[in-house]
Amino acid sequence: MTTRYHQLDSLRGIAALTVVFNHYSQITLTRWLQHVPWRVIAEGHSAVILFFALSGFALTLQVTGESRPGFAEFVVKRVCRIYIPYLFAVLAAYAAYCVLYRSNLSWTGEWVNEAWHAGIDRHDLLNHIYFLIPFSNSTLDPVLWSLVYEMRISLIFPILIVVVFAMPLWFSIALSAGLSLAAFGYYFPLHRTLMEASLRGEWIPTIHYMSMFVLGALIARYRDAIVSKLAPISPRWLFGALVISLALYVLVGSVNRHLISNDVLRGFADDWVVLPAVTGILILAISLRPFADFLAARPLVFLGKISFSLYLLHCIVLLGVLHYFGETYHGMSMLIAAVLILPVSIAGYYAIEKPSIRLGRYLSRSKHRGRATLGA
Repeated sequence: MTTRYHQLDSLRGIAALTVVFNHYSQITLTRWLQHVPWRVIAEGHSAVILFFALSGFALTLQVTGESRPGFAEFVVKRVCRIYIPYLFAVLAAYAAYCVLYRSNLSWTGEWVNEAWHAGIDRHDLLNHIYFLIPFSNSTLDPVLWSLVYEMRISLIFPILIVVVFAMPLWFSIALSAGLSLAAFGYYFPLHRTLMEASLRGEWIPTIHYMSMFVLGALIARYRDAIVSKLAPISPRWLFGALVISLALYVLVGSVNRHLISNDVLRGFADDWVVLPAVTGILILAISLRPFADFLAARPLVFLGKISFSLYLLHCIVLLGVLHYFGETYHGMSMLIAAVLILPVSIAGYYAIEKPSIRLGRYLSRSKHRGRATLGA
């Protein structure tokens, strides 16, 4: 039976909530969220790196556990888990856009008007539905870009696990670093930033984000050794390491903005610094008992349970409410959206996510029974 680390679910929930705050910080009235100390609760891009590492950890437990699925079963589960909720979000976003969009909103700022703008049509909808093929994915629902890479890497994840478990630790780390540097070497002469390429769903960033999955897989593989190695260390030292990791996690973007002038290098450097920070957070979440107990609090575990729906749907709610009120009731419309985001996410979890998960289990069990019958 696969062990469930509920504290890591809570981390995913907290990260999803910071993405919500991050998107609020893109609106003119709440730009103050981008500055310290509020940046602590509104660091969105680091949260995506954490998502990828958490996926690597969880998928490793899934594919190496006692009831590990075959490759086809694994793919079926991942498609149901990711693509069905994704498709619902795409259709909901397009329907909301068609009903509520009238024109750009002068008071919101650039991010809102880039997400929903004039000219989004059925061709854009079809591009979103095709999913894995490169397309401009910063419209309709701006968080969808990360799911393109989540799905691509998920489809080859069993192969990554073979490498991680067959090779020594140094080789996996060197391979991850090499893949990321190769992506940087490709984009640096093109003067093309990592985020610009990611928002167009280009192929090359896939090998960069793959390193985050490998990180999570390595922590999962060596988790028992990590816990035993850290057990004799004083909790004070571990808390100090946690504080440093959290500081790097939330402040790297603002610090690098002042230290690195080249946009391409800064985009990769942000991730290169966040990755060790994420490593520290994940390791201490499974090793430092007080931190794990804090994350195991029931409200945080529940937040983790609905985190995927929260991540998928909050932009649709926010953009829909802002366009419903248009140029009036600026603050009130943002507040109403904030009130609606959580119940909509809970509804999405129970109405879309859970049935998708059950469908994936049912289809994979059907494949397993068919395979067992054929073997008999």
